[in-house]
Amino acid sequence: MRYKVEKDSKKFYFGKQADYSKYRPTYPIELFEFLSSKYGMKNKSIVELGAGTGKFAKLASDYCEHLYYVEPNIDMLTKGKEYCCDKSNITFVNASAEETTLTKNVADIVFAVQSFHWFDKSKLKEEVSKILKDDGLFAIVWNDWVDKNNNFSIEYFDYISKWNTKLTGKTYQHKNEDDRKNFFRNKEYQTYTFIHSKYYTLEMLIGLTKSLSYAPKEGDSFYTEFMSGIIEIFNKYQMDNNVCFDFHTEMYIGNV
Repeated sequence: MRYKVEKDSKKFYFGKQADYSKYRPTYPIELFEFLSSKYGMKNKSIVELGAGTGKFAKLASDYCEHLYYVEPNIDMLTKGKEYCCDKSNITFVNASAEETTLTKNVADIVFAVQSFHWFDKSKLKEEVSKILKDDGLFAIVWNDWVDKNNNFSIEYFDYISKWNTKLTGKTYQHKNEDDRKNFFRNKEYQTYTFIHSKYYTLEMLIGLTKSLSYAPKEGDSFYTEFMSGIIEIFNKYQMDNNVCFDFHTEMYIGNV
């Protein structure tokens, strides 16, 4: 049986919003404190493109004046509204990163958090240039799951990377350096890294894995085979029924 590959990026996470919201890692407070002290974000309006279920937005809203939450997948957006329901300075926008519907010069900083790889870069650059104020900043943020000193995370990422290729015919392009360099003005940007750890039980690890865009859903072809490998890796590295990711939150920030 062939695996059905979703072609429409707006639909990659349909049915995955609950696992995404519950099991994906969040972002370290140190990142937001740094953005406040280094870039004065406390008094600025920011935009998050492909905001998903609100992992970044909920924290960022405490460190900015206003946040525009742009997400094309209505299921993810609905989950984000629920997750961020106590935040009064967020405007939710059901639109794509390439056509945000936002007005010109609305943002001091535009963020693409765990989402830059999904976008049409030429259309995105045009849109970001439109919505940014003069000398505004663009930031790409990733939670990198691999730490060179963490054998569990290395083996886990190698395993899901091979399955990504098997299921979609593609390799991971989420940190394509050429895409990143070509997006920033004169290929210049600053790089910052913040490390934070999170422990996962087997249930949590399975939920995290199910949140991947290409991961088979229960009942799909390959689901049992795919998850049996995840269980095997967990059992190999678990201590007291937990495994640990040492997430590296990386930020690339500069002018467009």
